[in-house]
Amino acid sequence: LVAGSYRSLVFMVYGMLAVFTSMGWAYVMLILSHCVLLYSISLVKLRWLCFIAGLTTLATFKMEPFISWQAGFVTGNFELRPLLFYGGCGFTIMRSMSFALENCEKKDGNYSILELLKYNFYLPFFYFGPIMTFDKFYIQANNPNLTRKDGEMWNISLQGLLHLGVIMIVAALLHFMYILTIPSDMKLLKNISDWALGMYAFTCILGLAYLNLVYDWVKAAVMFGVINTISRLDHLDPPKPPKCITMLYVFSET
Repeated sequence: LVAGSYRSLVFMVYGMLAVFTSMGWAYVMLILSHCVLLYSISLVKLRWLCFIAGLTTLATFKMEPFISWQAGFVTGNFELRPLLFYGGCGFTIMRSMSFALENCEKKDGNYSILELLKYNFYLPFFYFGPIMTFDKFYIQANNPNLTRKDGEMWNISLQGLLHLGVIMIVAALLHFMYILTIPSDMKLLKNISDWALGMYAFTCILGLAYLNLVYDWVKAAVMFGVINTISRLDHLDPPKPPKCITMLYVFSET
């Protein structure tokens, strides 16, 4: 661990190298262009202009010829290419909007563009989020006090093991919930009663319906949970993962 302001600088350099290795230099230049554009607009210190610029930049990924032009910055045909491309660009723009809005609120002077790059290229958050607002990241990433509370490493380790277990359970559900073994061995179905067969079918349908209901939450919870665990190792306090839809009572809790 690197103390002080150098720690966030190391995060930035490592993140840029990782993005360069996975997506190429042209993609890094595209990301930098988005950062420079929104940083330049933030110097005007008009919140509404930052909002419009950020939303307009996001909209270019749904409009031709902008989408084809930007997609041309990434070469290769690996499976995760579209996901990494749109994830990195989309979250970069949203992080740049957060930075721009905070810069508008800064009374004396402006934040440097280096602070934006440190914020944007923190690798665990780069491709898939979650979004930690710039004001919180700036304070935590530049905090020289790197001590941990009693039992914090134990909690982080437990959280990591929990998410590993959930990943294994999800993998098992995806591979075995389609009940492939029963159709391959019809002897079992011949030896059970119609009532038992009906209850079995009802249970399977009900279980699959519930799993489909919470599947998106499980994906988000696992993805954010793994990222949050890594960021906690870097002495950051990341946003909480989303709540399960079956545990919501009011929409304000989402």
